[in-house]
Amino acid sequence: MGNNYSSDSSFSALRQADGKVLGRVRLLVKGSTPTAGMKDYRFFVDALSPLPRGFEDSEKHGFTGFMSRVGFGFNSFANEEEALGRLQERMGNCFVTFTPAIRNNKYFVLDDLQIEGTTPFMDLDTGFYPVPAFGTVDQPAFDGDINKFCSHLILGKPLPGLSKKYWNNDVPAKMIIAATRNFEGRLGPWVVFAPLYDKAFDHAVIGQGGAYFRVRDGGPLGYGIVDERNSELFSHILCCGKLPLWFVPDEFLPDLRMNLKPVPPDGDLLKDSGVERNPFLEEEPLFIPPAEEKTEGSITAMDIDPIVESLASEEIEMPLSTEEEEILSQETEEKPSEEKVFLDRLSEAAAGSGLLYAKEDLLNFHISLKSSRLTILAGMSGTGKSGLVRLYGKALGLPEERVRFLAVRPSWMDDGDILGYVDTKNNIYRSADTGLSETLIDAAAHPDRLYLICFDEMNLARAEHYFAQFISVLEKEENPVIRLYNPALSGKLYNGDKYPAEIRVGRNVLFTGTVNVDESTYHFSDKILDRANVITLHQGRFHDLLALGPKEEINCPEMSASLWESFRKVDGLGLSETELDLLDELNDAFKKSGGASGIGFRIAAQMGRYLENIPEDAGFDRAQGIDAQIVQRVLTKLRGSSQQLEGLISIGEKGSLSGAIPEVLDRFSALSDFHESRETLAKKAGELKLYDYTI
Repeated sequence: MGNNYSSDSSFSALRQADGKVLGRVRLLVKGSTPTAGMKDYRFFVDALSPLPRGFEDSEKHGFTGFMSRVGFGFNSFANEEEALGRLQERMGNCFVTFTPAIRNNKYFVLDDLQIEGTTPFMDLDTGFYPVPAFGTVDQPAFDGDINKFCSHLILGKPLPGLSKKYWNNDVPAKMIIAATRNFEGRLGPWVVFAPLYDKAFDHAVIGQGGAYFRVRDGGPLGYGIVDERNSELFSHILCCGKLPLWFVPDEFLPDLRMNLKPVPPDGDLLKDSGVERNPFLEEEPLFIPPAEEKTEGSITAMDIDPIVESLASEEIEMPLSTEEEEILSQETEEKPSEEKVFLDRLSEAAAGSGLLYAKEDLLNFHISLKSSRLTILAGMSGTGKSGLVRLYGKALGLPEERVRFLAVRPSWMDDGDILGYVDTKNNIYRSADTGLSETLIDAAAHPDRLYLICFDEMNLARAEHYFAQFISVLEKEENPVIRLYNPALSGKLYNGDKYPAEIRVGRNVLFTGTVNVDESTYHFSDKILDRANVITLHQGRFHDLLALGPKEEINCPEMSASLWESFRKVDGLGLSETELDLLDELNDAFKKSGGASGIGFRIAAQMGRYLENIPEDAGFDRAQGIDAQIVQRVLTKLRGSSQQLEGLISIGEKGSLSGAIPEVLDRFSALSDFHESRETLAKKAGELKLYDYTI
């Protein structure tokens, strides 16, 4: 694959990948004549560390380099034997690092070759993995302040020194190394950080401002000391001299994680390691000017002590001016949270767009998006379901191309209709006209950008069929991946570099859907309902339209995915003991009715996550939240004939509601008045009485 490559840089376009790869030079050279009278020699490098997506075939052919580009020049050797001898002398017994590239979409070439050192076992070790390394023993990160380094990790701040030049986001960072001072022999000179219970950090590593390392789903971060006295371990590790990287054989990665322990909540690693004195907290000594001759009315250094003593012994209240009081008031006034600012912007955008939405619907939709990977808006046609999705995208400040509406077609049968398929005859991937594949690929390449995808009129076709892959994938919190085709075909497709076999779907992609319930649509099975919040929007009164003001264009700044993600809470069960008792009694009622439906652990966990994600002081409390979740996660499963449901709900001649479910809600009235749940039950009971069936 690299055998016909010309060394003339003008021959064709070069596409470089991000990051560095470790390699060894293959002892083989071949002559090349880029132009008449100019002799060059090709050499080949075999990669020893993970390759970026699209470079898999290079494992067979290696990467091509030219000796004229690594310091030898043209016409430097009489023949291939002489060129090989010089190549072996210079690079044959050491590691090299390089930037992988593709020329002409066909030839694997290398760029920016660096000669690295050696290790005692370099001829035996295989399968090296890159590890970001910040600082050196002589110049540690943040001047050796390991607590500051740890603080950047915990708070999601960028770490300087690692850029796309050295790291490719396709490669998950399994751990990172930080150089620090050797504090009292207890901490240093190297500290390793890694997710305590996960194999790697989030895939999104290089972002705006530097390198970000986030533990997936807010899991705990661990740290440990790298024992430099472990000569056996270090005899296998290549510590690059000019790159912020270590390359570690796969089999020795567990050795670096061996003694991990949780990072303390305050991030004080020095205190946690038993270091008694933190040199970075030492205060500067108070500067006292030399004594001067005292003149009348002046104060010298000799007067300072009695003045300080006097101030310390009595309280002195000094009046503030009006301006000072105003400034102090502004400084001490608590600023609204970023999430509160966004919710206010969402309400302003709705009013400015001339849209009539209930405040609880806006909040419910926002909380559902935070707590569930799929949120479905239901209701009759014309109630503003699609408009709410557009409104939310506008409040996020997203451009139109990142708010994608996919109009569902009745003919859709499987995920090939929404993603695409492999044309095996022509060895090409043909993406669907929905553009969903391209959107997901773009989202994976830009993890700090938000994308909002809406399946419009989602139940015109059977979602269980065309959405099947998404159903199983999106419930995974760890590394959800959508597969476009069999990875074994990657190297055989002409456009395989544009359409990878698998796409990671991060939290920066928000999935929504809209549904109309009528005779032309399909009903969702429990497979969908168990994984989605189904929200039925409240329709306001027509008279309320008079209260709407004129339309105003609201400029909304774009929100980053990392900021939106900071709104989410993912820790803990999220349900109190009383709330769990409520779910148990509701589940018992379902079981006694003889139906197959019920409340599974997945639903309970997602209900808890919803309740934990209710914003503070937003005008939507926990009582409203538990009521909304009963409607959206439990009562959506209440469907069937009157014979099946007569023990669960019924309605009397005077409209009084009875049955096992209303009785359970009555017993737990301390949690909520369950106003929305009772209205939904009354509607379903009325349908049973009128039609002998409810959906």
